[in-house]
Amino acid sequence: MKKKFCALTMIAFMAFSLVSVGAINYASAQAAERTSYSTVVEPTIDGMWTSDDEWTDGEVTTIGDVVEFRSTWDMGDEYVMTRWIIEFLSDTTDDLADFWNFCIDGDQSGGTAPQPGDFRFRIAGHTEFDWYEGDGTGWTAVELDETEIEWATSLSASPTDSTPHWILEFQIPKNGGTVQLGITWNLGLSVYDSSNAQLGASTWPEGSEGDVPDSWGVENFTMEQIPEGLSFGVLVLLSSAAVVVATVVLRKRSRLDKSS
Repeated sequence: MKKKFCALTMIAFMAFSLVSVGAINYASAQAAERTSYSTVVEPTIDGMWTSDDEWTDGEVTTIGDVVEFRSTWDMGDEYVMTRWIIEFLSDTTDDLADFWNFCIDGDQSGGTAPQPGDFRFRIAGHTEFDWYEGDGTGWTAVELDETEIEWATSLSASPTDSTPHWILEFQIPKNGGTVQLGITWNLGLSVYDSSNAQLGASTWPEGSEGDVPDSWGVENFTMEQIPEGLSFGVLVLLSSAAVVVATVVLRKRSRLDKSS
């Protein structure tokens, strides 16, 4: 009995260890941090997955089952580039009241209101683009050179979801214009689907406010490429398999003990 208890304890520990390893990225997302890995496949900024491997080099961050987004970075021809894809999975309609808000605190100065040097771009109705800069109390519309960002949207299917949905792709030079981004920087994301108004705006970090930089999340940086390896789902399957195998071994051992 004591041996069986020890074995079961070891099984539980192994399963917990596997799941814990797989939960690392999920925990950091809940702590409002994510990581930008080095670009492997440079994407075409056309508002869709141009190839099935175009964005597989980016860490996946989700807002419930509504939004999934990824980012990578690399040394461009002139500047360090940060590149993004944001898939609005639940938005399949073309409404003028829909919007995307992407807030940037490039020096991580934070604050309870947007400061000069904080920027937000807003895409309304999936086609109307505007820049805003913080003024210490809120946002003020500003005119920035078109080289500050390259962006595109489309209503398209993707490897993420075969149902056509709104996809935004963009790239920003981190060190090449008015919008300056540090090695690590803070961001706030919100999206709104007016055809599903009861849901309200979906935000990352969850519960963050577009007018409160202190509530935004952290975009970390690594020179590494995203690790090829075990996803959370695979780790759960492995941990389950470990439990099943160990249980079979225990049963066989129990039968042997009874027959001896």
